[in-house]
Amino acid sequence: MSATPAKFAVLMACYNRRAKTVACLAHLAITAQRAGVDYQLFLFDDGSTDGTAEVVQSLEPDTVIIRGDGSYFWNRGMNRAFDAAMRIGFPAYVWLNDDTMLQPDAFSLLLSARNTVSPDEAIVVGAISDPVSGQTTYGGARYVSPRLRPFLATVVHPHTQPQDVDVVNGNVLLIPDGIARKLGNLDPVFEHGMGDTDYSMRARKLDIRILLTAGYVGACSRNSLKGTHRDKALPLLQRVRQIFSRKGLPLRSWLTMCWRHGGVLWPVHFLWGYSKAILGRG
Repeated sequence: MSATPAKFAVLMACYNRRAKTVACLAHLAITAQRAGVDYQLFLFDDGSTDGTAEVVQSLEPDTVIIRGDGSYFWNRGMNRAFDAAMRIGFPAYVWLNDDTMLQPDAFSLLLSARNTVSPDEAIVVGAISDPVSGQTTYGGARYVSPRLRPFLATVVHPHTQPQDVDVVNGNVLLIPDGIARKLGNLDPVFEHGMGDTDYSMRARKLDIRILLTAGYVGACSRNSLKGTHRDKALPLLQRVRQIFSRKGLPLRSWLTMCWRHGGVLWPVHFLWGYSKAILGRG
């Protein structure tokens, strides 16, 4: 009699992009079946009005759906999904962005990287490529100068073997239960972004390894800069407003990031973050 496969928790946050969410789930089902992985989906729907939650529930009846009011955004939504899954307890937790389309061998690559070390020894981040160019868009990076430039890191491209990295994008991340219990949840102080960066930086401070997969696990285009504080076509005043928006560098989030990870020069990094955004250099 064959052993029952381990059941993982897959965590997602969504808002009004039903077609992408459904496509993401179709890719997830294929890669999980191919690797012999069973999973339960935990979906935080942040007030979608396009019927996303209802369609997902019909496709994945055992999905745990947590609903928001439109004010949670990515990090706080993922925090709620992670919390719900950890209350039950699973061998591992997989973060998955609903705009990331997994490759058929995605779970195999994630598990292969995890199996190069002892259980609960490492987080695994999936390398993501652009669906058109094939170039790396998201995944892992390494610090250039941790003491002097703690927020400057260079992207690491996947190789034939898993590689150690320092910081991650949260598109696809596999976190063993032991590490999740030790490290805890995403910090809801971060309104939208930065939560995945903080999570990986906290992990490294605890000497938890982070491994990048030996190959791309999925495809996702980089987010457009249009309309953001990095859009140099916007008038200066409008760009400044965007800097302090949830998708920019909201004051409390950026202050926490700099104070927590910026070392003794954190005030310099805090001010420079806004300065370079205003100057159009970041």
